[in-house]
Amino acid sequence: MQGGESAWTEVAAWVEALGAIAAVIGSGWVAASESRATRRREERAAAAAIHKEERAVLATKTAALNLAILASTQIHDLHVALVDEAWRGRVARVSASRALLATERMLISFPIQSLGDAPAMLEFSRFPASLATAAEIYENLETAVRAAPEPDRAALFDASNQQMARLDAAAQRQLSALRTALGLHTDG
Repeated sequence: MQGGESAWTEVAAWVEALGAIAAVIGSGWVAASESRATRRREERAAAAAIHKEERAVLATKTAALNLAILASTQIHDLHVALVDEAWRGRVARVSASRALLATERMLISFPIQSLGDAPAMLEFSRFPASLATAAEIYENLETAVRAAPEPDRAALFDASNQQMARLDAAAQRQLSALRTALGLHTDG
């Protein structure tokens, strides 16, 4: 009987050993599966965070460009108004326009450091001064025209129109340079 008992004991030991091996392999497989799933979740979370950061950067750049476009448009509009006023030989009161002041405040209060790039910050920083200069040209013309005799007014209009034309062209170049510095190129 001892020979039979030892055979069953040996078989039982082998079954127990195989069971232990299977348990170790199974728990390793489950742990590896959980590890892979955790890694995939972490990778997806990291990719989502990167995507969110890229969207925030794009939104900041777009906001800066939109403000610059607004300022450039207002400079152009002042130039057009000046051309019209020169043609009519009079000056309307638009110098202290609330829209110009509001745009200038928005430009000045924009968190320029959020652009994170020195060339983009430099290009953006030119717009508040350009807008203020355009308003000053128009305001100085208004004051000068009101004080000048009638025959001298045409020369004042011409001089101011030339200044505004240069400023308008410079604002368009600055807008293009800002668009390039921000990496926001548009076709067209």
